[in-house]
Amino acid sequence: MVLFKLFIVCGIIAVGALSVEAADMELQLVDKNCWIEIFEDDTYDADDPHVKIQGPKEFATMTNLEGKDWADDIESVIVGSNASVHAYEDKDFKGTEITFAPGQRVPNLGKLDMANDIESMKISCQK
Repeated sequence: MVLFKLFIVCGIIAVGALSVEAADMELQLVDKNCWIEIFEDDTYDADDPHVKIQGPKEFATMTNLEGKDWADDIESVIVGSNASVHAYEDKDFKGTEITFAPGQRVPNLGKLDMANDIESMKISCQK
């Protein structure tokens, strides 16, 4: 009988722990203004490959992102109003770094000597 009661108590504790974990998952909110949209061509050409990436995220390499190799293939960007982005010339967050501010639009990365040069990036959300 004591073993049965112990089994019941352990079951209640386990269910309570699962409920707390589920509740924590429900509290994770997505900041709809924390993103970057990257474009293969300059001036935000939506007819060519482009992708909007929700932050916060880090990409040590831009290969195989949304099924495409974006490494050295980004020519323009639009940044969400609550995102800050650090982009790097080399993979693993190395090499020349460029920072994009919240709400920034860059129609031609070539003017910043970074067209087709981004191989890694970090997207952070403002608090």
